[in-house]
This record gives sequence, structure tokens and C-alpha cells, in this order.
Amino acid sequence: MKKTPKIKTKASKEAMRWGADDGSTSAELAQQPGLGGNDFDVLMQHEADGVLAAKKIVAKLKERGVCLCQANAPQQLVVAAYDEAESLWEEGNFVPPLRVHDDASLLESRLWRPALQDEDRVYWVKGSPEGGEATAGTAALATNALRLLAGNLKDFGAGLNDQLQSQLGLSFNRLGQTMLSCYTGDRTYALHLDNCHGSEDEDGGSVLPDNGLRLTLVYYINLYWDPETGYNGGGLDVHLTDPSKTPESAAAARGTRALRIAPHADTLAIFLSDRMAHRVVETKGTDPRFCLTLWCLDGEIMQKAARTLNTMRVAQRQTDDSDAEDKG
Repeated sequence: MKKTPKIKTKASKEAMRWGADDGSTSAELAQQPGLGGNDFDVLMQHEADGVLAAKKIVAKLKERGVCLCQANAPQQLVVAAYDEAESLWEEGNFVPPLRVHDDASLLESRLWRPALQDEDRVYWVKGSPEGGEATAGTAALATNALRLLAGNLKDFGAGLNDQLQSQLGLSFNRLGQTMLSCYTGDRTYALHLDNCHGSEDEDGGSVLPDNGLRLTLVYYINLYWDPETGYNGGGLDVHLTDPSKTPESAAAARGTRALRIAPHADTLAIFLSDRMAHRVVETKGTDPRFCLTLWCLDGEIMQKAARTLNTMRVAQRQTDDSDAEDKG
């Protein structure tokens, strides 16, 4: 059997500064939602064969770097998930996405910082123990609809792995924990890559290693989106750079046209984590916009990145100590 050539991931020879955004929130749009909502590439309600559906989705990822699906989740389930998310938000159950309390958690935070830079507070949707029952109470609301949607999202992501390998030469062996986000208030968001290896960290002191993130899935559960207003706050702009490689620079990504995705219920956006620059659409007012995010990743690569960061940190400490001795 002929081996499918891999699409190589290329980083710019010059380190990029994704954290140094220019503050611009406008983008020339290649495609945007119409009165009927998002223009989906794949409608899962019309896909009887899961393997063929996966093939279509990955073919679109190869062509454009992002695929837009109507997931076909039961309406009652989405309504229940939105109600749970709203209650969790209103009752203060969202927390900072990462807590640094030791060296290991510090390294973990640096690996995830590119993907989580705009996430002030989130709710991690944890799977229920095998054979266990959902617990009662507000903080356990996600044992119901949100947990079911999170499980479905993981199954969906896992089902794309074989086609990613055969069509793009990419693969993953681990699924992250599903994250519930809320975007609200008068706020703008940063253009970024979830995996910006080869770019400088936000302090400009070192070049970030590959954090292992390969595929990002974002699922929206918002029931009250009004197409006539043209307001898509909390949705997503995905800049349509060449999906076969990492953008040459942040400026180059900003200079391309974007696919605008409305955050309306049952929209599933899938994109390549280290190749497609994106930003949350500017929000205004107090209405919340909720989404679930799942990352598919290479666990071995992530562990290697943590070791690399630790080595860099130790070397920097030694340099600092040496400089201090010289000054003394």
C-alpha cells in the first residue's frame, strides 16, 4: 500500500510573538453567518456512515484547516446543557483554568498558556466515575447534560484520528478534559494559536516547544442567537492561512481573510491547533455566550515539552546565579 505523504508543520525561522497582539479586532471576512445561521460544511443528520463523515471532515481540514459541522445533538439535551451552564456561571462555579502551586503545575501552565490566554474563568467538565451516580448540588450540575455532551464530543474527536493520520499525517493519543467557557461583557480577545511552537513566550525570553495539541473542537450551546442583529460576539474568527503549515508570522495571519463562526447552538467548529490562528469575536453587553472546548493531543510530545521547559528553566537559573556572582 502506498504510504500517504505527511504534511510537514513548519515554524518560521524567526520566533513569533503571538502574545504581542496589535489590538485590532476587525478582520476581512471570507465567510460569515447568514440569516439561517452558519454555513455548515457537514450536516451530521445527513451522515449515516460515521467513517465517511470523518473522511469528509478531515478532507475539509486538509483543504481549509477548519471544518464547520452541525452536530445534530438532540434539542432537549442542548437546552438542558445551556441551563446548566447558566446556573454554574451565575452561582460562581467558574474558576481560573490553571492553578500554579508547585514546579509541575508551573510547567503545565506554560504549556497550556497559548490556548488558555483569554480564559479568565472556566468550568472543567469532569467525567463521572465508572458505575457511579451523579451527585446532587449546583457544582455537580454538569453530571447531567454537560457531561453527556462532553462525552459525545470526545467520541467525535476520537473518531477523526484514523482519517487525520491517513490524510494529513497527524495523530493524537490523548483527549484533554472538556472545558466550558463563558464569553461576556465589553471585551476584545487575542489572536492566537493553541499550539504556537517556535514562537517566543510572552516575556520574550525563550522559544516555546511543541505542546502536543493537534486538533481543537469547539461546540456552542447558545439558544438565543439573533441573526438579524449581525452580532456574533462570543463566536470565532478563524484566519484562513495555508493549513499545511504554521503561519509565518502573527502579522501574516492577521492579514488573511477569516471565517466568522456564529456561536449558535449545535455548531461544532474543528480546526488544526498549530496551524489555524483564531480569536473569539468581540463581546458587548451582559449576555453570556457558552461553548465547550476539547483538545486532541499527543501525550508523549506534551511530556517532552514539559521536560524541555524544565531544562530551559534550570539553565536560566544557573545563568542568573552566575550573573549575580559576577556582580557580587
